[in-house]
Amino acid sequence: MNQTPLAPMGVGKLLDRSFSLYRQHFGAFFLLALLLFGPLLLLQNLLLMDLTSMPFLYQETTQEEFLESLAERFTSSDAFLTESIALILVYVFLILPITTLVCYPQLIGSGLLMTKAAVEGQPVGLMPSLRQSFRRFWPMVGSTILYILIMIGIFFAFTLFCVLFFVLCAVAIGVSFEGMFTGSDDIGSVFAILLILAAYFVFLVGIMLVPGFFILRWGFYLPHVLLEDEGIGLGKSWRLTKGNFWRLFALYFVLMVIYSTLSGGMQIMLAGALGTSLVSSVLQILISCLLMPWMVIVYALAYLDLRVRKEGTDLQALLNQQPIEEPTTVPAQVPGERHE
Repeated sequence: MNQTPLAPMGVGKLLDRSFSLYRQHFGAFFLLALLLFGPLLLLQNLLLMDLTSMPFLYQETTQEEFLESLAERFTSSDAFLTESIALILVYVFLILPITTLVCYPQLIGSGLLMTKAAVEGQPVGLMPSLRQSFRRFWPMVGSTILYILIMIGIFFAFTLFCVLFFVLCAVAIGVSFEGMFTGSDDIGSVFAILLILAAYFVFLVGIMLVPGFFILRWGFYLPHVLLEDEGIGLGKSWRLTKGNFWRLFALYFVLMVIYSTLSGGMQIMLAGALGTSLVSSVLQILISCLLMPWMVIVYALAYLDLRVRKEGTDLQALLNQQPIEEPTTVPAQVPGERHE
């Protein structure tokens, strides 16, 4: 296979190349997600959903009956969960840690190795990539735990700051919360609604920008842990993404819009075609395994693109540091003049 040179890519070109790579190596990437997440997602459904109340195949219903059955599915699941505390504990303390600390890092690590091989024109091997990724199992688990703890702290601090800020603003304006929410003051009630809407909007924008800044700046720690034998990788990720936050933010904003549209659209079509059935639940698991590899390919291409940009910047900085030697001029020789 011929090696494909990797040049700096914009958001559109990177997404286009991710679709192309996924299409060329669909079987390997899909099997990777299916091996790592298929059994866990199936077990998650068995633990958190009352499958005994669901039909195996589609059941003929009217629109009203379909909506009622859909609502009944969620209410029965809530009742099922309240009666099955042991299953919830198994999910929280066993399934969720395995998914977060084992499957996600290994999916990203193996997907990164497969994407790197595809970009470099090398054979894309599923099992060799899994073996190489699992050799760095404990460093990847440890760095992921540290990353999650830092992100939880940032989210908690930001949420607490937003709550205190809006409470102080309301108190400073002089609006009593009792009048705002009891309806005794019409102006206060209107102001309360506007304040809640404004707070919600600011919170959404803020949570994308403030915690999102640190998520993206530290989010490329796993490639350093996997490829460069780093213990943590957070510092190198911070340096690698320097000056690229807004480009990464635009990339992942577009990515989440596309992912939500595809995932939501497929689930709506499944619900309309098969209703709330066991077959529909299994197909939703397959849809999740279908979309996960594409997200990993985008992540891997973003990392490789950052490396290309960083190496180009480092090379330019190195060239700028080289002293420029002025050319020495040799005096012209006059015809007939003799030099000793």
